This record gives sequence, structure tokens and C-alpha cells, in this order.
Amino acid sequence: MPTFTEEPDWNILKEILSEDQVLLPGTEAYSKAIFIGNLNYRYTTPAVVLQARSTQDVKSAIAFAKSNSVRLTVKNGGHSYMGYCLNEGGIVLDLSQMRGCYIDYNKMTVDMEGGLIWKDVYYKYLKDKRNIIIGGQCPTVGVSGFTLGAGLSPFSRSYGLGCDNLLEMTVVTANGEEVTVSKEDKDEKKRDLFWALSGGGGGNFGVTVAFTSRMHKLRDQEGKVVCGQLAWNLPQQQEAFDKVMQSFNSNKCPAELTIDALWSHGKNKQFTGGMTVIYNGCMEKANEALKDILAQKPLSNSLKEMRWTDWVHQSEGWDPMSAVYHHHASFIFAEGAITPELTALVARLVREAAELVGITDDNNTNDPKCHFLWDHIGAKTEEIPAEETAFFWRKGHYVATIKVQWTDDTKYHQIMEFVAKCQTQLLPFAIDQKAAYINYIDGTVHDWQEAYYGKNYSRLQKVKTEWDPDNFFYNAQSIQPLRDDGKALPIHGVLPVPTKSEILHLPLVQEVEGWWKDGASIITPEQLGSPKTEEEAYQRDAEIRREILNGTITR
Repeated sequence: MPTFTEEPDWNILKEILSEDQVLLPGTEAYSKAIFIGNLNYRYTTPAVVLQARSTQDVKSAIAFAKSNSVRLTVKNGGHSYMGYCLNEGGIVLDLSQMRGCYIDYNKMTVDMEGGLIWKDVYYKYLKDKRNIIIGGQCPTVGVSGFTLGAGLSPFSRSYGLGCDNLLEMTVVTANGEEVTVSKEDKDEKKRDLFWALSGGGGGNFGVTVAFTSRMHKLRDQEGKVVCGQLAWNLPQQQEAFDKVMQSFNSNKCPAELTIDALWSHGKNKQFTGGMTVIYNGCMEKANEALKDILAQKPLSNSLKEMRWTDWVHQSEGWDPMSAVYHHHASFIFAEGAITPELTALVARLVREAAELVGITDDNNTNDPKCHFLWDHIGAKTEEIPAEETAFFWRKGHYVATIKVQWTDDTKYHQIMEFVAKCQTQLLPFAIDQKAAYINYIDGTVHDWQEAYYGKNYSRLQKVKTEWDPDNFFYNAQSIQPLRDDGKALPIHGVLPVPTKSEILHLPLVQEVEGWWKDGASIITPEQLGSPKTEEEAYQRDAEIRREILNGTITR
């Protein structure tokens, strides 16, 4: 792990890479490269962003970081829930220009570079829409982060998780070595690395620059699927929605059917119980699979046959310009967990969240908002043993998250404490009273090693020790290598590992430097304004950073 010394000469990087690949603070290109849609973490300021265009660029970035003892983190789609793709005062290695993709329709495989986002794959490269690649429903999610963190897809019940479909990966390790690994590799160490990358989460073992995954034929010969949403207004249709949830909980759904249930409070304080339905097949078969749910007469029903990519296009994605704060907690529940006791608790917590963030009867926007989402897995995903990949929670049928989004910066502590209360009250219903999802990473999770990885954590530590013994790739919840005495190497070299209390009461305490506390925490949504275009947002972001760097904005 790098120790922090005097400031490197960042201009040397312009001699190693092209000048336009080296982005420094105060420029719009820099602001655009590190923009993430959460004000809690958006003003973390790396010293430099390096935009890699090749594996050699990745090697050069790692070599520079190691020789100058500076921290390096990796950014793909920018969806890290805790902003761990960024760092304070170090290098952010941006993979967004590594977007090559090749699909082999004969072998039914897809080769993808590490900087792709899913909309690139779906719209630019996947020409035959009768096929499906196991990727994210949100089009702007990065391929690498999604896959390395297991990868929940609406088609996982049919074909498995993203990591279950991996055939091969190419990684640049902490020592700058380029290695290609697979499940069947003759080298045991490489097999172990492939295993660890299959659900162990990003930012742990190296920079994954390429993936080869399986592709599948959709069930319908013409490639049609049924997608849409069902909704019940609450409390007006509470009895009907309760019956829907109990039907969903008690019935064995066919593998072709994925239902993501949602309790939400949004515009005009309307509390809604909803379901996003994706059926791998035609409308006739979908209606048969959904007959008990449809019998409860949803207020709205938008189900129709379409191409899968048409639904992705309609889906609400991540908004990188959003001037909001948000926080969340995740839980993994087993089959049969959606009991009346649990659903009543969830409904109460979502209503409480709505009051806390200030949703009013005349609120006509989606900010602030709150929801509780159940992502539906099981079927194919539970056929795989818990220790076959790094994703341990194979008994999981529902990967759930409660998410709170707000605009009033003075409510930070209240909301963080509220989400902590949600964790306390909901964890007893989770698998082993602790299961959480690494791709919904949360810096406040207690005993995160077991929460994310279960019994697989000790093996992950051994792989980390083999491939990154000095902990070059790290964040506040990264896998810790073992020292010679068998104890875990500390995550931080400058600060102690934060306690849960510290995380709840200090913004961005998990970062090594205190820049956020001294400067960025005073930036409000009002100062950022309401940009109408991406370029306007990036320009305003750059202006704010320049003002902070120049000392114009102070406490």
C-alpha cells in the first residue's frame, strides 16, 4: 500500500501518455471524468485523472503510482455507491476510453474491454437481438464493476449471474503484470484469481481490462420478451397489494419470470407498491405465470412484448448530473422471506423516510424521494454451490436495498442515523442475519467481510495475499491481505479503520485526507444550481473546484 510523501510531478505523466489523457483539477475534462451522482462523495478531489486507452497505459499508470508512492483507484461507469472509485490526492485511472467489444455468434461469446458500459454493448455491438448478454438493466452501469461484483441481471434467473457466465479475464496486477485467467487454467494461482474476480468485487486484485463471457439465446425464437410495470396506490389498494406480495413470496416462479418489487414515495407524496416484470418469453406465457398477481387488479399495467434493449432504453438510469445526496442499505433475503411482518416493517420505514426527507403533498418532482427495492434472483443462480464463485449467498432470492435521496444538506446526520436504524431492524430477516450485496457497497456495514462474502472471505484473503500482498489496490472495504503472522494488513496507512460511529458522524471519514471536511462539505445543491445540459453541469463543477483550490470558497 502506498505511503504518502511529497507531491509528484504530475506533468511527467504527459510524457508517458498523451497530453490529452492526463486531466488535472480545474478543467472541465477533469470534472467530467470524476463526476458521480451523489453529493456525499462528489467533491472528493484526486490529484489527476489518467484516461487509459490500452493495457500498456494501465501498466504505465500503475508503475507511476508505485514509484511515486501515490494511491490509485479505478473508475469505469462511476456507479460506486460509496464513491470508492475516487480518492483524495491520488490517481484515478479512468477506463472509459477502453470500449472495444467483439461478439462471436458461432461460439456464442462476447469479448469486452474493461471500460465499456452496458448501453455500448446492447446498442452498438449486439446486432442480433434474439441473443442476451447477462448485463445490467441500467444502461450506464459499467461492465467491469457489474461483473466483478457478481452482476444481478433481470435474466439471472434464466442464465445465472454475470460472474457465472465468465469464461476468461485479463488483469493487470499490482506488480504491473498482464495475466489472463480462466476457471480451467492449469496454473492453480491463476484459477484462484479467476475465482476471486468472479463476484469478489472491483478494486481488490488488479485492473481487469478484458472479459470473455457466454451469450445466450432468448427463449422466444424471435427474441421477444415481456416487460413493464404494475402498480397499486397505497394505502387505497393495500389489501390487494398485500395479497400480491404473499403470492409472490409463496409461489414458485418459473425461471423465465423476474419480478422486482418496489415500495416508493415520489411525486405528490403518493405511496406506491409496484412491480417491474420481465418475462423471458411471449405474452401468452407471461400472463399465465402472472395470473394470480394480475387478479389483484393493479391500478396501472404497462406489460407488453418488446425487444429487451427497448426496455433498457425506457428504464430510469443513473443521473450523473443530479444535485442530490443519497444513501442506502442492502440486504439479501432467502426464499419465503417476504412475510407480512417484514412487508409491514418495510412500508413503515419507507413512510418514515418520506417524512424525513421532506416529501410533501404538493411535491411535483422526483427529488427528494425514497424507495425499497427487491431484486429477484434464485432459480439458475441457486443451482451453483456457495463456494464455486466468490459470491457466497446462493440461497438468496431477493437482493433488497432501501435508498433515501435528499437535497437539504442539513439532514445528513439524521438520514445516516435513520438508515442505520433500518439496518438494525431489517438485518434479522436477512440470510444469517447479515447478508448484503457488494455491488450495493455501504461504508456503514458492520462486519462487512462476512456480510458481503460469508465463508468465502478467508479464501479471498489468501488470493489477495498472493496477487497484491502490499495492498496497493484498496478502499475502506477492500479485501485485506494477510501479514506473515496471519493477521490482516490494515486498510489505511495514515488513518485507523473508521468505526461505525465515525462513519455515521463524519462525511467521507473513510478517505485518507480531510479535504472533504475542510472544503467540499460546504457545497450545497443551491450553489451547484440546476444545469440544463451535461456540459453546463461539468462547467459549473469545474468552476466550484477552481474556487475551492484558489481559496475563494472557505468555511
